[in-house]
Amino acid sequence: MSLTFEAFAAASYPETHAPPDFSNPAAHSVRMSSRGLGWGALNFERRDYRPSSRALGRGSSEHLIFVGLTAGRVVCDREGERVEHELSPGCVALVPAHTPVSWSWSTRISLSVLRLEPRFLDRVAQSVFGLEPHDYRLVVAERSYDTAITNISGVLAREAMRGERGGQLYAESLASILAVHLLRHYAQRADGRVLDSASTREERAPAAPLEAGSRNGTHPRAVSDALEFIHANYARELSLTDIAGAVHLSSFHLARLFKQCLGVSPHQYVIQVRVNSARWLLSAGSGERSLAEVASAVGFADQSHLTRHFKRVTGVTPRQFRP
Repeated sequence: MSLTFEAFAAASYPETHAPPDFSNPAAHSVRMSSRGLGWGALNFERRDYRPSSRALGRGSSEHLIFVGLTAGRVVCDREGERVEHELSPGCVALVPAHTPVSWSWSTRISLSVLRLEPRFLDRVAQSVFGLEPHDYRLVVAERSYDTAITNISGVLAREAMRGERGGQLYAESLASILAVHLLRHYAQRADGRVLDSASTREERAPAAPLEAGSRNGTHPRAVSDALEFIHANYARELSLTDIAGAVHLSSFHLARLFKQCLGVSPHQYVIQVRVNSARWLLSAGSGERSLAEVASAVGFADQSHLTRHFKRVTGVTPRQFRP
């Protein structure tokens, strides 16, 4: 896996006798923040870090969700085990409140941070799932991507940057959406059972075409597997032969099924995924990275390739779209 959550959390807190408040920026490099906007239960920051190390012995007072903006390398120490990890843009990490973590990193890293109050999550758990605080727990998790979380992060970044009227209500609505998502996909009951068996696959592809294909009986498992393979590998050079081989079909057969189910070719879908990933990186803030670096991070051959497809899909160039 390309991300460690303990690492991200530890980078954000000096160790104290009580769980620290992540809203205190201390000596950290905060590039964007919702601090002072009155958002309440959910807040957003974008931070850049130089090579360093951190230890968080007693955990944070908030649930922390980290979204990577740049590549990098970290070494994580947790429960007596040392593991080296490669970070990647778009990777997502969850560190529940009061989780001890420590890590070190030898490269510059940039990340977005979503801070969610535990009491708010408890209220959602009770109202939606009928669970009391002692009935469930969030688990430390890391994923190479999570479309729902990255989308929420991008919207929060734009709201924090603009500071427009209605931002507080917008953030409160997103807090509820994020809370339900965490409870569905990152939580367990006290006995270890999951709260909801729903797969995150539904968030990895356009919902309407998939549902329509399923109703018509034309959405075979191979297309679902192809979507999963694309989302896991879109940042590298990816051919139709690669995708077809991953799902054990001929290129012709896969292309026909893909078009039948989703209305686009596999190549067109890969381009859409790459453009959406670039949009998220640009809207969330991409540190000091150039557009050429953003292009490379999401799988485009060069900046001109990114610009051509980005403008075709969005109507504006990446430079015009960038905050």
